[in-house]
Amino acid sequence: MYKILLPTDFSAASRHALAFAQALLADTAADICLLHAYPIETAMAPGAAFLLADEIQMAGKNLQRFRQEVAQSPEPPYHTYRTLVAPGGPVGVIESLMRQEHFDLIVLGATGTGYSEWLGSVATGVVRLAETNVLVVPVSAPIRPLERIVLATDYRSVNDAGSFALLNDLASRRRATVTLLTITDAESAETPVSEVSEQYVLRALSDLTVDQYVIHDEDVVRGIQAYTDTHTVDLLITLPHHLSLFDALSGRSVSRSIAYRPRVPLLTLFDKPTDAPVRTQPVENTSTIPFTAYF
Repeated sequence: MYKILLPTDFSAASRHALAFAQALLADTAADICLLHAYPIETAMAPGAAFLLADEIQMAGKNLQRFRQEVAQSPEPPYHTYRTLVAPGGPVGVIESLMRQEHFDLIVLGATGTGYSEWLGSVATGVVRLAETNVLVVPVSAPIRPLERIVLATDYRSVNDAGSFALLNDLASRRRATVTLLTITDAESAETPVSEVSEQYVLRALSDLTVDQYVIHDEDVVRGIQAYTDTHTVDLLITLPHHLSLFDALSGRSVSRSIAYRPRVPLLTLFDKPTDAPVRTQPVENTSTIPFTAYF
């Protein structure tokens, strides 16, 4: 059984994200926690206790109404639901909840309406902080059979093959084709990907139908978007590096750039850092990070 956390603000985006998750996991059991985070600014106002109590009550009623609407729509009978209302911003609430309970997947609806790519989007914030898999669903994404999965990879940045567990499960159950997409800078002098790194990933996906595709572009995000614009992609997958806030602000994360305004559903797989990476090329400082290692 998968444990799913689905934050909702009752918007069309979060409703669509839930419908997408229901379809994606239609053939397996799932326990889905519907979370609504409500603001606590009123706590500083006169009569704050009464205002806060009203907000909590209203949030609870809205979430129960949302749950009832879910129950009325077609859904797998082996999906169970529970609701949770918590005070605070969504990213902070999710981070706090994850310290108390493990979820296999966080599902988010995305509209790309944040103040900035790095600080304004709930999706980018959750991708940066959550130590679990995150699915970001554009409100415009069609709900259809999962047939074509694209894994954007530089091969060198995989710490643990166990990170592919969800990908292996989804692709095998749906008999989907997995394309390993690599974006390289043809004019770069960086060291090519070693055969050992490439074979490590291929072995991890050996039970799936896999092909490989290379795009030459000096901009990784642009290269990935060029592929999704010209090919049918049901699910795009990345393994983001959990970088510092400075790295996020300086634009180093491809996954968060894509999560801000995703063109197709994006699944980021949590790749737990290891104490002693054995497949990556040594890097002495951040200015010499290989071009393809910015996922």
